[in-house]
Amino acid sequence: MSEQTKPEWTPELDKENSAAVWAHTVPFLAWLLMMSLLGDPSGMRYLWQTVGGLILLFAFRPWRWYERPKLKSLPLALAVGVLVFVFWVGLESQFFKNTFPGISAFYEKYLVDLIHFGNMREPLELGENGFHHYDPRTTGWPLFWVHMLGTTLVIGAIEEFMFRGFVYRWMQGSPFFRKDIGRMDVKMCILVSVIFALEHNEWIMGFLCGLFYTWLMVRTRDIWAPIWAHALTNGLLGWYAVKTGAYWFW
Repeated sequence: MSEQTKPEWTPELDKENSAAVWAHTVPFLAWLLMMSLLGDPSGMRYLWQTVGGLILLFAFRPWRWYERPKLKSLPLALAVGVLVFVFWVGLESQFFKNTFPGISAFYEKYLVDLIHFGNMREPLELGENGFHHYDPRTTGWPLFWVHMLGTTLVIGAIEEFMFRGFVYRWMQGSPFFRKDIGRMDVKMCILVSVIFALEHNEWIMGFLCGLFYTWLMVRTRDIWAPIWAHALTNGLLGWYAVKTGAYWFW
């Protein structure tokens, strides 16, 4: 979107700015609230989060302040989504552990989970049936696919509208929705990536992920590009968790 220099702050603009702020932030804050209240382990948690997230997205429609998706952005978005996935799981993959055990152990001790800094990951908690509580053999396949929908399209859109669409531009000034998403602000890119990293257990990868997604939005001038990339990354993480049992990624 084109940026207007020093817009005249009218009651109409103030009202639109407030609406845009709420539309970008409420779905994300509600998602965090649902995560906190519903807790784990619960295959049903993602049912309510997914349904609630979808309702809020369509109720607030944050996409009103953006152009329509650009299909020409899709190849780059998919490439970034795959690249982020490879980075996210790569240092903890069995291949990397076998080939570079020292590097893998250092990464897991010091670049994952700040709360347990210096320690390896704790073993996953398994249910009475011997499977993780998000394993489709525990939840059943219908809830598994709801979980997949929630972690790909729903949270992918919610987080990108929040972090890339709102926070990145809000820190550049108001009204944020008139700030050009095609303008790279290196300081704000780093800062929003730090905030994004603190939301994730794999914080260093969350930071790199934030850099990639912000660059992607700026490069394509399309908010939908990081949404597609984010959805693909999360979908691949879900597939990887099922295939390998590494449910800490999901």
